[in-house]
Amino acid sequence: MDTLVRTVTLNGFLNVCNLHGVNSHQLLRQVGLDASALVESDRHISAETLCKLLDLAAKESGCAAFGIQMAQNRQTLDFGILGVLMRHQPSLRDMWQSAIQYRKLLNDATAISLEQTGDLSILRFELLIDSQIPQTQSCELVLGVAMRTCQAVLGVAWSPKEVRFMHPAPAEQYQHKQFFGCPVSFNSEFNGMVLRSVDMNATNPAADPELVRYAESVVMPLRAFGDNALLQEVRKNIYLLMPLEQACIERVAEQMHLSTRTLQRQLDHRGTSFSEVLDTVRKNLVLRYMNNSRYSIGQVASLTGYSRQASFTRWFHVNFGMSPRQWRQTRPA
Repeated sequence: MDTLVRTVTLNGFLNVCNLHGVNSHQLLRQVGLDASALVESDRHISAETLCKLLDLAAKESGCAAFGIQMAQNRQTLDFGILGVLMRHQPSLRDMWQSAIQYRKLLNDATAISLEQTGDLSILRFELLIDSQIPQTQSCELVLGVAMRTCQAVLGVAWSPKEVRFMHPAPAEQYQHKQFFGCPVSFNSEFNGMVLRSVDMNATNPAADPELVRYAESVVMPLRAFGDNALLQEVRKNIYLLMPLEQACIERVAEQMHLSTRTLQRQLDHRGTSFSEVLDTVRKNLVLRYMNNSRYSIGQVASLTGYSRQASFTRWFHVNFGMSPRQWRQTRPA
């Protein structure tokens, strides 16, 4: 199943290429796109193609913060009618909750969750992309756009308490720290931002209930699940819930505002089952974590829903034909 994103995600790409003297049209051709992809904002492209394009651009430009610079060059809340809906919510928390509620209208490739932990909130993102596809620049673009989105409500001087990335740190980090204005951690357990709850609850000066109601009237009909949309929504919720050891059909159905029986029936109608979707997501996450030597095998087991490492080892052997330890020994150092 192709995971698609709107070409509006590429806003800022041309400007950053020009900044570094990179031939943007040549890069686009290398991944099978043309310049028209940057003009037709409602067109959709493969998320994997986008990830490959940004990785190529970072290498060609020699800029390890290419995704961050794209976020700097974008207009805030350039999400069409969904941007209107988000921009005029009463608070930043309400804004992100509306983004989560209508997240399939943003794109199919990004799962979003918002978790409260004492006086802090964690805004977490997960890319639903095959683990073998380069994701560093795309992850940093997502977090950069999230930062700009928060600043649309709280002002350009605002910064989060902390930013975290799962990928390794680049050789130079000054652009990341300068842009986010806070500590930036790499090789972390999640991709996302740690925010102060007082900021999340601050009144939005641009709040407008009438505009929110209007935007909701436009986007509500767009939420109807098609075949691919329902499967993508199930995948998104599994990606977010698995590291929390909550990736069961009951919890996913609750997140989708469906009964467990209804979700089972809809998956049956589409020729699949919850366990099949769960296993596909688990394989992708396992490879993602196993490729990062920072995670012990026990941690990988826990992050992919196994409370006992022995059970995880048995599952791994069935799916990959060897133990996790043997698999790591076959990987280049």
